[in-house]
Amino acid sequence: MIRVAVVSAFATMGGSEQWILGVMEHAGPDLQWRFVVLQEGPFADELRERGIPVDVVPTGAAPWQIVSSGRQVRQLLASAPPQVIIGNGIKAQLTAMSAARSLHVPTVWVKHDHSFDRWLARPLGRSVTAVVTTASEVGTPTGRRDLVVIEPPRPPEPLSQTEATDVLIDHGWTPTHPTVAMITRLVPYKGVDVAIEALVDAPAWQLLVIGGEDAAAPGEQQRLEDLAANLAVKDRVTFTGPIPQAGRALTAVDALTVQTRPGGGRNSPDREGFGIVGTEAMLAGIPVVMAGDGPIASRLATPNGPAGLVVAQSDPVATAAALRQLDDEAERLGMGRAGRGAAENHPDDEQVASRMVEVLQRVIR
Repeated sequence: MIRVAVVSAFATMGGSEQWILGVMEHAGPDLQWRFVVLQEGPFADELRERGIPVDVVPTGAAPWQIVSSGRQVRQLLASAPPQVIIGNGIKAQLTAMSAARSLHVPTVWVKHDHSFDRWLARPLGRSVTAVVTTASEVGTPTGRRDLVVIEPPRPPEPLSQTEATDVLIDHGWTPTHPTVAMITRLVPYKGVDVAIEALVDAPAWQLLVIGGEDAAAPGEQQRLEDLAANLAVKDRVTFTGPIPQAGRALTAVDALTVQTRPGGGRNSPDREGFGIVGTEAMLAGIPVVMAGDGPIASRLATPNGPAGLVVAQSDPVATAAALRQLDDEAERLGMGRAGRGAAENHPDDEQVASRMVEVLQRVIR
């Protein structure tokens, strides 16, 4: 039995949280799990519902708060020390470091995005036993030659178009125009404002924003609603709030856009990591309008043709042009077929969990 402690940063049920839950669920009975979560919220609730031991240590972003929480994590784990600690994200890994050193156990940093790449990724990468990342581009800034890339598993099968439409209508959507969706936290670097501005030059389209506000950006939804009103496109923008397993409902819409960009603050990611939502859209058979290069853009270049369009970051004009190109239903359907064919070949949950168990066994040895 391998005793595994996971420190995870976010309260939400985002891609990194879904990734670690999938590993835990499919890793088999030989692993004993406990979690420390740095914010109270839906992720901690999900763990409790599954009967997984979880402690919540509220942690701010300031260095002294991370150090203080690290001491608390060490105290929590000292009574029954794990054999390995996983830091699920950069803030989580920073918090887990002192506990791992004090308890003399190896630590695995799972790097999901580009936060703090410019000055922290390399020294943190050197300080841990192993680095696991969901895409090679995401892990490169650590400088680790022994980087382990474990892509997220293929998402669950999407809902039927009728089922998905009912879900979205229940959350306030009215399907009056071709719809481009975003599934995102409402924080500035996710670029929802770029998509809103693009509607000005893409009059056939409406925007569906699925996701809730984040404690890091209070009032962001109101800012976005005001922007839509000022641009006279408010009647074509819908905010649903969070929807559980929202990616399964993408079969109801006509396209997805990912607009992650620089400008969210000194330590915010300036581009998307693996971006599981891109795979969810491909599996749903809809094209993706991707802002910037990276793993999603690479996956859109399928052997059977493009599964979407890649545009410049922070460029509403280019995004609008892509949407106008997708006015053509035949083009949308062709890209959707190419995406669906490629997404079906992604590794499944068991394969991903098996790879992660191999890493944990190796670092313990």
